Amino acid sequence: MQDQAPEQQVMPPLVDFILTRRLPCAALMSFMLLGMWLPAIVPGIPTVFALLVMTLGMALHLMTPALVALITFGGGLRFALQVVAIAAAAVTALSGFSLSAGVVTLLLYGLLPALAATALMQPGGVRRSAQQLAVGTGIAVIVGLLLAAGTKNLGLQEWVNLLLEPLFADMAALPAEQVQAMQLFRESMVAVLPGLLALTLWMTWWGNMGSARILARRYGFYHGEEASLLTLSFDNALAYLFAVVMLLMVIVSGNLHYLVANAAIVIGGLLAAQGVMVAHSWLKVKGLTFSIGLMYLMLLIWSAMIVPFVIVGLMDIWFDFRRRFPAAGG
Repeated sequence: MQDQAPEQQVMPPLVDFILTRRLPCAALMSFMLLGMWLPAIVPGIPTVFALLVMTLGMALHLMTPALVALITFGGGLRFALQVVAIAAAAVTALSGFSLSAGVVTLLLYGLLPALAATALMQPGGVRRSAQQLAVGTGIAVIVGLLLAAGTKNLGLQEWVNLLLEPLFADMAALPAEQVQAMQLFRESMVAVLPGLLALTLWMTWWGNMGSARILARRYGFYHGEEASLLTLSFDNALAYLFAVVMLLMVIVSGNLHYLVANAAIVIGGLLAAQGVMVAHSWLKVKGLTFSIGLMYLMLLIWSAMIVPFVIVGLMDIWFDFRRRFPAAGG
């Protein structure tokens, strides 16, 4: 069963004006990306107001891929890329002609969500879009971290350790037991940070795609693949890649082991996402709505809960459990 299309609504005139013209679109995208820095460039803002503005700005910043997806759904890929190019030039200028800020805007916040939104509208779009985002966000994180580490002439793990150092700078004043516990926590964070960052970025961008599709359908300018996001699944290649990565973890060492271990975190997270969609669909079909909420709550508070979902996602790649019960929307 596919998602039920909501009743179409009339888009507010101002929103319609902005989303159908390149310069207003690009201005809105630039504001969403840079708005959280407003308190830093405007002196005299009260602290409470500054924190509020930064919080709202960060939320808007993370919603930028949804804006790009909406523009792509309504105006097509070419129109969206023109908007993105203008916004990237504006961000470059407003950030003091920082080339890195412009490139990140162009590729990570612009090109990647535009391509993913285009893929989402095509047959099999849920899988294609999710896989494109996984590859894109993974490459963005690893290239960004390697470039940053290279500027310090450090290995990737050493640079991540240095990056987290300010968070643990005041440990000397703590009791010895707490210092040891904090040190173990720091080592754990260093070990998994690149993988968790890439996985979080994928989840955020993928959530943006889903939110944008809901809005676009509500206002009648989404045309294409209508399959529920609960049908999310990955190709067999991901399962084989997971097996190869797990094997490499016992063979390689040093910086290569660090990269492979974090790749395993990302791939395992993607498989877990597929497993969660299987469980969500099954609980939805059975009418166990409360259990769906409980499942997500347990995932939030108990990290070990992810392991069975990795196994379910891995098995679903070959056995396609969702063929055995009707697909559930929502």
